[in-house]
Amino acid sequence: MQKNTISANYGAFLALILLLFSQCGSKQQKPLPSSNLMQAIEQAGDGGMTAEEYHALKAKFGKMFDRWCLEVMDVAPAYYAKDSIMAGFLNAFVQLNKPVFTSVKKHYAKYPDLDQDIAKTMAKLKSEFPDAGEMQILVYFSQFSNTNTFTDTVNGRQVLAYSAEMFLDDTFALYGMIEGLPGWIKRYARTEQIAPYLAATYLNGRYAESHPRKTMLDEMVFQGKLWYSMTKLCPDISEAHLFGYTDPEWKFLNQEEANVWNYYVQQQTLFSTDFNHVIKRFFIQGEKTTGAGLPEECPPRIGNFSGYKVIAAYAAKTGKSLKQIWEENNSGNILQQSGYNPIR
Repeated sequence: MQKNTISANYGAFLALILLLFSQCGSKQQKPLPSSNLMQAIEQAGDGGMTAEEYHALKAKFGKMFDRWCLEVMDVAPAYYAKDSIMAGFLNAFVQLNKPVFTSVKKHYAKYPDLDQDIAKTMAKLKSEFPDAGEMQILVYFSQFSNTNTFTDTVNGRQVLAYSAEMFLDDTFALYGMIEGLPGWIKRYARTEQIAPYLAATYLNGRYAESHPRKTMLDEMVFQGKLWYSMTKLCPDISEAHLFGYTDPEWKFLNQEEANVWNYYVQQQTLFSTDFNHVIKRFFIQGEKTTGAGLPEECPPRIGNFSGYKVIAAYAAKTGKSLKQIWEENNSGNILQQSGYNPIR
């Protein structure tokens, strides 16, 4: 009888311990401080924004509102006029884009964990870069004009911003219907890409000036660091989807890895400094990488792909952390120490 009581108590104790561990393991990451400029403009403009309401909106978002007006929307003449003129512009802007606002809200309702995913990625980034400082997320709307995430420093806090309508997944019908929007944009329109792209934008802003990018190898190594960082910070996303490839394209690149590197060697491009005529085509976004001697089905940004392979080899060979990898800015040293040579 006593033995059964002890067993029952032990079983209950074990169950409690397992419950506690389960709760610890499933603990959610606290979302980063965030502000939604898109939502604020929609709400204010939907009711007919007044000059006073516009002034309050501008004061609330400060420098980031200035950037949105002047750099994203490019409305300098109205911006420097009376507040009533900008209020009128934003009222018309909201009415024009109401259907898109509805689509955006409907889409993101399917991703209730997005803020936590971003916070988890940034927490990993800060564990690798402890001096990264405080971060804040800004959501804005660019009317399909701004395809990149961007970052800025406001009041000592790093603000990471993305245009919500540019990440509605590659099946969003309007991406194929908007005049001037390239078809390849769908490669970089997955909602799951928001977190890694924000992290890459931060790293680009932090390290771009300290990395000389005079040769193709310099550019390759820099882009490779960005891609490698994304894989370490967002390991649950496939490499193909992180970098904007289809699964067959990613398979093709890996199968042709040695041939791609051999192409650089034969064409003597690695140490070229001719960005416009030699280097640029290996790194630009698009549907293909073109050039004499390249297969017609060659996916875009093969320079980024090769750089990623170099950095992955360098990390494996040296055992360096992400921060240590970024602190080495000599691309020749990195290539040599990586031992990377897929054509052997």
